[in-house]
Amino acid sequence: MPTYVALLRAVNVGGTGKLPMADLRKLLDGLGFKNIETYIQSGNVVFDAAGSAAKVKAAVEAGLEKLMGAPVEVMVRTHEELSRIIADNPFAAEAAADGARVHVGFLAGVALAGAQAALQAIVTKYPGRRDRFHLAGDVVYLHLPDGAAETKFSGKTLDKAIGVPGTGRNWNTVLKLHAMSKRGKE
Repeated sequence: MPTYVALLRAVNVGGTGKLPMADLRKLLDGLGFKNIETYIQSGNVVFDAAGSAAKVKAAVEAGLEKLMGAPVEVMVRTHEELSRIIADNPFAAEAAADGARVHVGFLAGVALAGAQAALQAIVTKYPGRRDRFHLAGDVVYLHLPDGAAETKFSGKTLDKAIGVPGTGRNWNTVLKLHAMSKRGKE
């Protein structure tokens, strides 16, 4: 049975999308998933489930919509995909120095064709920020040396630039989820 990492978008952030992790674990258990572990309160969960990532994503999103009364975007990745994301991090040195200042945006699909130019336009528009990005398929890496609180690479601005929904996690969280999803691999 494959191990998956599900990353929920906009859950327990800024007082919106309240979802106790116990309720999330109960939902996934009800879907027949096994070895369910949540990490912190922002919608990170590792579990084993039969079926493809697409089927797992659809089942989790349907269950969450029923539970929450509104759609919740879910990005699903495997341990191997997290391994690739970690290996390909263009900001590895910065992440090693301060994992809270490097973030990964997990996208629902590959960014649209104009995403690179749109992201560069954000950098150009806000020259006082030192934020940097690297777009790689269904992932956007962000180095935010001044912190995430004031970055322009967030919310609707980022969604519009990339053209697909996503959810971000800092590097420390990515590494923790990778370790949690290992389960006898590698």
